[in-house]
Amino acid sequence: IGFSQSYTYFAWRRTKWELTSYGEELAHSPSAGWFRPNLWPTTPDILAEPLRDASAQAFASRAVLAATMAPSWGIYSGYELCESDPAPDKEEYRNSEKYELKSRDHDDPTSLWPLLADLNRFRRAHPCTWRMSSLHFHPVDHDDVIAYTHHTVHDGVPDTVLVIVNLAPDEVREATVHLDLGAVGLGDRAAIEVRDELTGETWTWGPAGNYVRLDPAERVAHLFAVS
Repeated sequence: IGFSQSYTYFAWRRTKWELTSYGEELAHSPSAGWFRPNLWPTTPDILAEPLRDASAQAFASRAVLAATMAPSWGIYSGYELCESDPAPDKEEYRNSEKYELKSRDHDDPTSLWPLLADLNRFRRAHPCTWRMSSLHFHPVDHDDVIAYTHHTVHDGVPDTVLVIVNLAPDEVREATVHLDLGAVGLGDRAAIEVRDELTGETWTWGPAGNYVRLDPAERVAHLFAVS
């Protein structure tokens, strides 16, 4: 096989249909047996459309997707400071680090470092996120809201997370999430408790009719631990 990480086209997948189709391919197609996807929202060479002249909320939304869809993810220098000034004639940065040295303020209070740290803590706490094959998408009645779970049994202990992301992160989106509880080993349950590990809030959810409101002033995503 030869490689422990594989290049992906995540940076260009933007809509719910594109992300779902690509996630299904990475997790469940024949190539999943040997392909080890690494999701990067940007790279040294690429500033793709979702992040060109984008807001901090867009950077946050893409980081959540990259960090929680696949076991391996990364960001390129400057991502935490939402560097988004595009070159006018090509799909990269106007002032690329390939051609100049950068001096960055890592104490900038607007930095995404706190969120990035939370994402990595979430990943370490939940072994289910360490397996690509555990990815499962769930129906949502809005094209700008995506929902998916990871579920495994690790050392005899079930571990399940539910991630819900606003794909239009600069706008408020309201949606209803329908959970396939059988896909996460909870088919016999009438209700489950979900705890947002970014905020500590808890809700009781069922298989159908679960309301979410994602307001960019408050959050671009839910990162739920399921119990």
